[in-house]
Amino acid sequence: MPSLAKLYNEFKESGFVILAVDIAEDKEVIRRYVSKAKLPFPVLLDTDGKVAAQYGIRAHPAHFLLDGEGKLIAAAMGARNWASDETRNLIRILIEQNGKKHGIEGKS
Repeated sequence: MPSLAKLYNEFKESGFVILAVDIAEDKEVIRRYVSKAKLPFPVLLDTDGKVAAQYGIRAHPAHFLLDGEGKLIAAAMGARNWASDETRNLIRILIEQNGKKHGIEGKS
């Protein structure tokens, strides 16, 4: 989560969004975690597992990249360093491509 927070903080002004989804954990436990970890992005609750089923989640954590139209463009299972240079370059390219597609100048 710390590397996701770092990635989000770097790109949030460019229209980059992170939505974390917690599966089937107690709301109060998640609220305390989000507060303690000072997560800068929303954490949604999938209390009945419908979102997990829809995305075919087989491992935790699972990560999905969606384009500006909500289309799935990549998936990664397991822990990742989302603040690595490689990942930051990928996100920068995706933001630029999405901006060009929609006639928007992206900040990166």
